[in-house]
Amino acid sequence: MSNLPFYKALARDHATLASQNVSYSKDSLTWYSPNRVEITKNGQIVAHDDNEPPSLLAPSLQACHVSIHSGMNQTNGLNSRRRFSKRNEPETPPAEEPPVIFVRSYDNEKLYLKIASKTTFGTFLSALMAWQNMRPAGLAKKWYAETSSSTVSSSDPHEVLVGRFRIYGPIPAKVKNLKLVKLPKPPPYQSPFEENHSEPNSPNESIHEGWFYTMGVLKSNGTLHFISELDGTLLYSLDVKSVLQSEIRELHHSICDSSNILFIGYIKELRWNNVIKSTTALTLDSLQSQSPNFLYKDGKPVASNNRVLIDFPLHIDLEDWFVGLNYYCKREYIGVYDRNSTLKPPPTKHIVDIDSTIDNDTTLDGTEAEPEVTEERVIKLNDYQRQNLRVSKKLNVDIIEAKFDNAPASSAKDVHKIYAEVVMWGFPWARTAFVQHTSNPFWKENFSTSLPISTQMVHIVIKKCSSSKNVYSPIDKVIGTVYLTPDVLSQQRHTFSTMMSVNPTGNAINVPGHNPHDSLGVAAATVANHNNTVRLSIYDATNLPIGKLLLTVDLKEYLIPTPSYFKPLERMLANCPMKDLIDFCNSTVSTSEFENVSYILLDIFQSLGIEDRWFKTLVECELVDVDKMTRKNYVSKANGSSASSNNVFNTLFRGSSIFTKSLEKYIFRIGQEYLEKVFGDLFEKITVESLNCEIDPRYVRQQQAAERKKAAGQNATDSDEDSDEDVDSDTEQEREQEVKRIVEENYQALYSYAEQLWYRIYTTSNDLPEQIKLQLKNFRNKVDFACDPEDKTTSLNCLSAFIFLRFFCPAILNPKLFYLTKNHQTGNAQRTLTLIAKVLLNLANRQEFSPHKEPHLVRMNEFLEKHTPEMYDYFDKITGRKNDFNEKILDLSHEVNRFDLGLGVDASSSELPTTPYLIDKYLRLTELIHLLKLSGNSTSQKLASASSSSITTVKSSSTFARSTTNTPSHNPQQRSPFKDNLVEANDEIMVDDEKNTYQIGSLEFEKSEFLDLVGDNETEGFIKSLCRSNEEIFSFITSNITLKDLQKQSTDLINRIDEISNRLDAPEMCENLQHDKKLWEAFAEKVVNTAVVDVAKSSIVFMDEHFQANMVPGQKRLRDNGITALKLKFPVESDKTSMSESFSTNSLGSLLRTPSKNPFKRWLKKDQVR
Repeated sequence: MSNLPFYKALARDHATLASQNVSYSKDSLTWYSPNRVEITKNGQIVAHDDNEPPSLLAPSLQACHVSIHSGMNQTNGLNSRRRFSKRNEPETPPAEEPPVIFVRSYDNEKLYLKIASKTTFGTFLSALMAWQNMRPAGLAKKWYAETSSSTVSSSDPHEVLVGRFRIYGPIPAKVKNLKLVKLPKPPPYQSPFEENHSEPNSPNESIHEGWFYTMGVLKSNGTLHFISELDGTLLYSLDVKSVLQSEIRELHHSICDSSNILFIGYIKELRWNNVIKSTTALTLDSLQSQSPNFLYKDGKPVASNNRVLIDFPLHIDLEDWFVGLNYYCKREYIGVYDRNSTLKPPPTKHIVDIDSTIDNDTTLDGTEAEPEVTEERVIKLNDYQRQNLRVSKKLNVDIIEAKFDNAPASSAKDVHKIYAEVVMWGFPWARTAFVQHTSNPFWKENFSTSLPISTQMVHIVIKKCSSSKNVYSPIDKVIGTVYLTPDVLSQQRHTFSTMMSVNPTGNAINVPGHNPHDSLGVAAATVANHNNTVRLSIYDATNLPIGKLLLTVDLKEYLIPTPSYFKPLERMLANCPMKDLIDFCNSTVSTSEFENVSYILLDIFQSLGIEDRWFKTLVECELVDVDKMTRKNYVSKANGSSASSNNVFNTLFRGSSIFTKSLEKYIFRIGQEYLEKVFGDLFEKITVESLNCEIDPRYVRQQQAAERKKAAGQNATDSDEDSDEDVDSDTEQEREQEVKRIVEENYQALYSYAEQLWYRIYTTSNDLPEQIKLQLKNFRNKVDFACDPEDKTTSLNCLSAFIFLRFFCPAILNPKLFYLTKNHQTGNAQRTLTLIAKVLLNLANRQEFSPHKEPHLVRMNEFLEKHTPEMYDYFDKITGRKNDFNEKILDLSHEVNRFDLGLGVDASSSELPTTPYLIDKYLRLTELIHLLKLSGNSTSQKLASASSSSITTVKSSSTFARSTTNTPSHNPQQRSPFKDNLVEANDEIMVDDEKNTYQIGSLEFEKSEFLDLVGDNETEGFIKSLCRSNEEIFSFITSNITLKDLQKQSTDLINRIDEISNRLDAPEMCENLQHDKKLWEAFAEKVVNTAVVDVAKSSIVFMDEHFQANMVPGQKRLRDNGITALKLKFPVESDKTSMSESFSTNSLGSLLRTPSKNPFKRWLKKDQVR
């Protein structure tokens, strides 16, 4: 590679040059011949002349399109004129026209360059190829993917995960005795531009797919094997390392009637979004064929639709496999090579010592002695670290209702219902319930998903069932499509965002108080509620609006730095003043946002393993008023006064607070599977039987009247009084007797259902997850301690406020919301569940029904009296006041011991979601720092004035010098990286012996050179090393963290994120890679090695390192003399410049030929380059 002239020119000229004898044109008709044309270090083409100011020909060459034309004959006359008259240039005969380089910038500005000299042409082309590999402005344009998993030291990969599950994929033809399963088939790929799904892609037709049981084995080399569970034969394999992180997705339960399905596959449109179209060698059609084989067996490809679906038996299995697959896949970031890029550290070698033998040459921590670096070692560009950020884009869509302009043409007896699908990249990922096709269908269903970095649009497709059974079918007719465009999705867009910029006057949703130029954006915890509801047009197949869809759209985007940035914050949070944090949230967060903030804090403390202390602190803060009231009652009793208010006790924990929302979320998170096992089949039974359990005589009379009208052919909506005007007393008495009979029958049905439901709850008290019982136990103890010792009811009321009011009853009232049923409950089933919830809540509150409020339910007091002692017993069992001797009858996953996946302890593994519950800890920490950040432009002054901080700022000017403005400068020379701004650590720790206090300059333990010392499990060691093994200082730091310290740390982290975002948002510059000679040489090698000549289009394109495994037909590598296919001729052999050193032969084809004339040696060298 080092002998190739293009590589030599790049390594020497650094993608800049200034040359004469170059003509240019903007339209290929009118040509100008300046004195000199220059490619600057900023990626611009500038024309110079002695008598005129420089002319900017191309403002930005990053990711430009370059094509070469063998010659453009120009007509002598009006279209051929010179702009500069000083230099006379001999005219060239038409047959000798030099080749023309056509340059189209990423912003679609065009430029033609006519270069007569072959040497100048070669150097110009070399520089342009370098700028083609520079990314343009915009965060999304800096997308890249890499496999971050550690290498395995053993040549024989071990098993990471093994499990039995159902998959939907190709059914092997020669494998017998596969256990096929009947499950809903996932929808096929559908182009967004097609009207319906009646014609799936042609490759699907020849592939026999289905659901069947198999064994899955994930190996430590990133290979997933699917094995027959009967004889252990290999069905086929999947290389997880070829799959993007965004291509491993959870499938909504509405698609295949299961909540535990993972989608794994190549998504063509998703991948195409990440391709730089102007420089890629791929096309949308060739993207699929040039990608590595998705499934293979024994090295041979297996025909497939480039995706499989895995249905796990338990959600705990899905969590383990989701984390394991994400460890080995290509994780996606935004990042660039810049002046901070250094060689990556050697990968951590995770050693699995199955045979209990340790090599004497290998240390116990899995590291090995580094091999000596020799001159023969070739450093690749991927060996260097990028300055990067991880992107989180959480989309929440609440589909409420549609309103069509014209009433549907279907008749009243039309049984074909409609539904809506959330579609991305041609696949539906969620589906609403089926509802009647009226002019105003109502759904009110919520869907959440994660958007990849480059995804800018989501479709909502409204369809009508083709079957009268109201089940999904690929041939369901599309009624209309709603487009969630970037201006709708980016309503909370930060200044630094991967979403497309929108016009402020466009169809955007304005967030009150949000300044779009604020560099900190809109924090998730401070956005007012109900400001993201919008009505969007529904378009039919001809793109004409046919109605509106009311929906709520909420996209929260955060840029997340590497985990090492958060290590000091994690340590501070482990010892933070939780009461001060609660007071801060109560005073700054609106009531409507308590839920969101509560979830953020719960996830953080749960991932840190200190959720018990968090809940205890929350309870203590909530019980402050109770304690005051209790003391007041004591004083009143001592004074002989009985005037006291019990409102505080009666309404305790009934409202919305951080504690109530946190514990509610925690209980549902832990107890979701418990609800499914206890209530799932009972709710299905109630739905199928659809018994009438109405025991209110008023409603029963209305039902009877409606039935009589229906039998008489009258409209059921007519007034009841009109129909009963002429009824005699005997008939009226018969009807009343009938009503009593029906009420009695309904009462027996309701009583039976209530008995069944309570029996399930009471007998499974020992199956209730231990985490829930622990929190309820601590909660009851705290309430008892705060209340009067004689008060035995308040603590029980507080328990019922959570376990029944916020756990059991919501699941009973709306089982679909908690994934307990497939569809919304209507009619008799809905009314039955409502009555059961009322009865259960009264039982939990130990209150009988009053004849003044609900007289029809008074009969259920018999049920309450019967089971009230059991309710007391139940409360005592779940809070540890009594031993629970009930046998465990549910097979719950929380009883299964979680095992270590063995994914190592490297930095890349810490980015993964936690198991269980898939908590993205560093996303939550990013949300927290936005909540805690200090506002205002004088940030450094506010930080320095914090007198309550236990760590005094000594040298804040150096730390916050970069933070004096919200938006850092785009000039890299004016902004030095924060590493360069750090002061020396020789005398950072100052001990005042008299006052015995310690001063650490600007929280120096947060600075990056110290962060580089931090391992994933070495936070304590790194702080101790900072403090030079002084335990007194270490203890001082961890025990005196204040809220102001957390705010300072959060503000500094946001400033760092903004600084990195600013660098990534700017266009890439070649000079940022030239500080390190080896880095620039590695870049030049990558440019030349991936350059391809598209012969058909006469253009220079590049092989895609992420998605391209093979050459596209009709293209030739530049390194293999591919440019000779263009048959270029030059009137001038070479010019007398230093550039002729690299390009010095008569034929341009020899530019890429090696000096060796022996074809066998040349073949060997070519093979070594590969």
